[in-house]
Amino acid sequence: MNNVSRYCRQAGLSSQDLISKLRIPAPVVDKWEKGELVPPAWVEQKVFDLAQKERTRQLKQSRRPRVQPGSDPKRRWRP
Repeated sequence: MNNVSRYCRQAGLSSQDLISKLRIPAPVVDKWEKGELVPPAWVEQKVFDLAQKERTRQLKQSRRPRVQPGSDPKRRWRP
């Protein structure tokens, strides 16, 4: 498995996502996944950057306070 496949899996990116975000032909991405071609370094870096952005987004989302249904998120809790 190459780094591109690993980073895509970690970021939750599909082959189709990779094709559309990087504008790379589908047969080329397919050959990378099969190990028939080695992706260039710039592709690995770009996919790594996308994976980092996705992780950051997930972390920010997990840190957001959760609001209970029926409660007013603008109203502050006071003891």
